[in-house]
Amino acid sequence: MITSKQNNPGAARFGLVLLSVAFLLAGVQPAAAVPQIMNDYGDQMAWRSAEINSMGGTGVALYRGGMSNIFNPAFLADEESVRIDLGFSLDQEHEDRFVPLFNSFDSFVEDAAIASNRFHYWQSNFALAQRLNTEGMPVTLGLSLTDRNPFQYNFYEEVRNPAFYPEGDRDVLIEEREFEVSGTLRNLSMGAGLELHERFSLGATVHYAFGKRKETTSVSDNWEEDGSYRIEEEMDLEGLNFTLGLKSTLNNRMEIGFAWESQLLAEGDTSGEMHFANPDSVFTSVSIALSDTYFRYPNIFRGGLTFRPRTDPKTVFTMELEYIPWDEMADSRFPGYDNPRNLQDTKDVRIGLEHTFYNGSPMRFGFRHANSYLDRDASCSFFTAGVGIPYSKGMFSASLELGKVVSIQDHIFPYVPSEELDEAYEADPQARVVDTRFRLGVGYSLSY
Repeated sequence: MITSKQNNPGAARFGLVLLSVAFLLAGVQPAAAVPQIMNDYGDQMAWRSAEINSMGGTGVALYRGGMSNIFNPAFLADEESVRIDLGFSLDQEHEDRFVPLFNSFDSFVEDAAIASNRFHYWQSNFALAQRLNTEGMPVTLGLSLTDRNPFQYNFYEEVRNPAFYPEGDRDVLIEEREFEVSGTLRNLSMGAGLELHERFSLGATVHYAFGKRKETTSVSDNWEEDGSYRIEEEMDLEGLNFTLGLKSTLNNRMEIGFAWESQLLAEGDTSGEMHFANPDSVFTSVSIALSDTYFRYPNIFRGGLTFRPRTDPKTVFTMELEYIPWDEMADSRFPGYDNPRNLQDTKDVRIGLEHTFYNGSPMRFGFRHANSYLDRDASCSFFTAGVGIPYSKGMFSASLELGKVVSIQDHIFPYVPSEELDEAYEADPQARVVDTRFRLGVGYSLSY
């Protein structure tokens, strides 16, 4: 005979509401900003939550609710009841491109701006952590839904006639060019943290990655009838991987954490269309469909330390390092498993500080620095800050981030002089690209 007893009828209703919120967030189409240098395989500075990002994106050696699924699932064991996290962010991506300008004596004058773009994006995340009522070694479960690898990038430019030929046509629009990458790989993660001892915990998470990456290139040519075209390519990907975590409490003031995330093999199909203009201004279309499309992401290794000094009010200081061997990356578009694109291994240093005042409101600061997997000479730095406001059984959090990455890159579209223009207008083959990112985040954490 099987019997059951329901002590709290409202818990079932709350569970249904929570499940509805999760499905709602899963259906939202996110659009997190990414510089061009990161749009191939995803953002290296992706947003997690206002609390996390205001402290430099730290979380390997510090409990982050259900988001510990991503950083270190061993810290899920710190949860003693139930915690729910909801968050939204607004991201501004500002890109400027410069090429060297020379005078008639081939002497450098200054960097001339050739393109400037500013776009706004937004993103949402959800996480849940709950302690199970088990005796002996308590177990905490975590559930999270977040953008792990956003690809979103936009570039637009106009090419105008720099000469007086044809007569009276100076600054006339020659071409409109646009390059857009959209989509993201989202992670639906389920993890568990087990407290083996008061000073030792283990954790594991399974990640289901799913999403699309769509790339669109279009040119509208106003001078040549057959110069316009539009090319679209969409990759539909999904895959599984896992994370193992370890937590150790050295003493009452210091904790360390380590985590390893396995390789993610995201597989799927590629579809696309190509549209070209013929001399009669009638578009011809070609459709493509490819199978066996895949991204094989590398392993990820994380380690961190959290220190709580003897201060009143309390202060928390945490720092961590994430290492990713990008030479393991495999891409079906570039055959071979021996790093055909010469991707660089990356190190991501994160530092966070939280000081809580007597009224229970925390002030948070952070710094983050990582080198680029695409260019060994490029790196990205973020300065972060935030504040928390206790409300009811939870806390509202807000974050502010400012980051910049400078790199030298090939032009997205070639700058080849038209037959009607003099060769003196030929541009340098590469541009200095300055990406400035400004991001605001808000969130609410509820514990009960």
